[in-house]
Amino acid sequence: MTHLSDKELLKKMKELPSYELNEEQKTRIIKAILEKKSPRRRFGFSFQRAGVLGALFALMLIVPVLFLENMELPETNSSEGVEKAEIGEYFALFNEAGKQIYLDSNFGIPGKVSLLLPVELVAEDYRGISKIMVYLWGNPDDLVNKDMKIEGVHVDSGITQEMASFTLSNGMNGSDAHALTSFKPFEKQGYWNLKLINKEGTFGDFSVYVKEPYVEIGKATLMISKEDLVAETFEDVNLEVEGEDLPEQVKLRLFSLEDGTTEVFTFSDRMDFIKSAKKVSIFTGDIVLKKSGKYRITVLNQSVPVEVRESGPPANQ
Repeated sequence: MTHLSDKELLKKMKELPSYELNEEQKTRIIKAILEKKSPRRRFGFSFQRAGVLGALFALMLIVPVLFLENMELPETNSSEGVEKAEIGEYFALFNEAGKQIYLDSNFGIPGKVSLLLPVELVAEDYRGISKIMVYLWGNPDDLVNKDMKIEGVHVDSGITQEMASFTLSNGMNGSDAHALTSFKPFEKQGYWNLKLINKEGTFGDFSVYVKEPYVEIGKATLMISKEDLVAETFEDVNLEVEGEDLPEQVKLRLFSLEDGTTEVFTFSDRMDFIKSAKKVSIFTGDIVLKKSGKYRITVLNQSVPVEVRESGPPANQ
């Protein structure tokens, strides 16, 4: 198109599809072109100038197409899931005497990588992941004193978060390297791929299942995952309450929104500790959910609605 005349160029441009610019975009383009073109003569009409103006008009129609085709959209994790990594498994470590240890809490890929994990991982919870032991197998020269981080990738949504970063120490319990660290709370329920990453790339990865958050009732937390609220008896359940001057016993009221009945459960055996400069107490008790349905739980004048499902394993596992 470089050898076409102005008239032929305009004709070709008019054959292109029309795409409208807004006023701000038009003004910006006109200003840029006017600043670049040669000083104009004071008198007389120029067909060359008419050609330039016509080309400018056509350019206004074409630029949006080029802009949309070349624009790089920001990365999002909206609904783009990822493939689930190999599901980890429980396997034993060995102490100095050669006896098996941590058979029910050491979770990962045998001979590669493992984590000492709580019985269950719960979304938005810090308690079970405040201390995590990491074990790795391989060449100690490539591991010990090296930096590593763990990324969590939510399988369904693709959301990625950095869980922990640490420097590896000498091996223990039969491993070739280890580290003590803490995780950030998982943001969402579901399967997560845990990727252990060093300067060479991904050292190893496996998936874990994270349950729905615990039941929050104001400043109290009933330590039962929402997805575990099924019609059954729960014994020795912890109820964590933040605050000063708490009673020795705390009542939990369960009100049925369907038949209007109320049951009261007592939590006692208070234990106090400090969390983030705030006083927190843990009470222990039993709770019986006799049947499925919609309920309201009340603790210390704070209430929250919950749904109790029929007995059976959670559908997500």
